[in-house]
Amino acid sequence: MLITWKQRQSDLPWPPRLEEKVEIFYQRALGWQLHIADLMANGGQPCDEKDPPVQPLRHSGFAVLQICLSYFETIGQYEQRKRTTRTSTEYFKEGVRSVFPQLLAHHGKHVEGLLTRLYKGARCGLYHNSMTTPDVGLGQPSDGTPIAFDAAANRLAISPERLTTALKNHLEQYRAKLLDPNNTDLRLKFEKRFDEHNGINQAAKRVR
Repeated sequence: MLITWKQRQSDLPWPPRLEEKVEIFYQRALGWQLHIADLMANGGQPCDEKDPPVQPLRHSGFAVLQICLSYFETIGQYEQRKRTTRTSTEYFKEGVRSVFPQLLAHHGKHVEGLLTRLYKGARCGLYHNSMTTPDVGLGQPSDGTPIAFDAAANRLAISPERLTTALKNHLEQYRAKLLDPNNTDLRLKFEKRFDEHNGINQAAKRVR
């Protein structure tokens, strides 16, 4: 059984070492999610270089968002910035804060409105109704960022083309931090969540 786009579980000793867990997480998020969305939005070279380059897929914007928006909640869970965070909404918002600190700093007191609009209008709208809610849609913010929020009108515009690039950049940075032995707390939180999500219990780790 494939555990990433290029690895089978039989390719690795199980349970894997921490560095292998990081690589599994990275390759899953990149090869099965974010790079697929990036190819749809922007075209380019698939992960497997034996495959030919692809062109952007017209009218793929909402499908790209459907693929990408779960990344925020994933990061929120794996980083577990607050011990009290428990709900899907909270994890999603913590993930956005991690990925887009500059964007949130720019919006100041309107940050919570932006986060709520992104969660309810984009994430929940697409997940539950296959479409974003009114005043949440696709666009190309004039400042070059992936997301623009008009607090007065409660209107949100998202660039699928820029969003995929931003999320892939964040994934690369997160991977680098996890591979740094100095980031003890981040690594512990990651491994705890990875083990939970992959059915790895403490007894199995001790046996190895």
